[in-house]
Amino acid sequence: MTDIRKPEALGRLDGVLLRLIDGISAALMIVAGIALMLMMVHVTVDVVGKFVFHRPVPMTLEMVSNYYMVAVVFLPFAAVERMNGNIHVELIYGLLPRIARRLLDLVSYVLFAALLYLLTTSSWAVALKKYAVGEFIMGSYAVPIWPSRFLLPVGTALALALVVVRIGRTLLLLGRPDLDRIDDMPSGPADPVGGTNV
Repeated sequence: MTDIRKPEALGRLDGVLLRLIDGISAALMIVAGIALMLMMVHVTVDVVGKFVFHRPVPMTLEMVSNYYMVAVVFLPFAAVERMNGNIHVELIYGLLPRIARRLLDLVSYVLFAALLYLLTTSSWAVALKKYAVGEFIMGSYAVPIWPSRFLLPVGTALALALVVVRIGRTLLLLGRPDLDRIDDMPSGPADPVGGTNV
């Protein structure tokens, strides 16, 4: 029987792809964390400036809504999926036989991949159009916002790559009952909040 703790159990390509996705995802999480910290500082300075000195920081609304929030929401998309942080409703899932669970996993991953593909391709097309026209928003100053349009397709493309790897893994597990215990093992990186594998 194959030892499922060894990477060979699921294939070397699976392990390489997951390490690559984890590395890129970690970098995007750092960028999102920096954006979150900058947003907090920017908004705090704006509030203090507004109510204490009667001089708000210009471009706060434009930066928060067009850069910080987009980065915080979409860049960690793959990391959230990798930690199984998306909503799962498992009311009857655990009661189903192994094959039915694997088929449900496969269907959900394929549907999620289709959604991510549509999000990635359509947002990439929009980002290219906005780049071509040099999109900006007028507030206190003209703020170019076309660069933020590329954050959405970057986040969703990485999540799509992860889901495609999971489709391959699920197909393998569908045909290999000897690897069925793989679900009992942590499949993602350590949870940064709880410090345990999810």
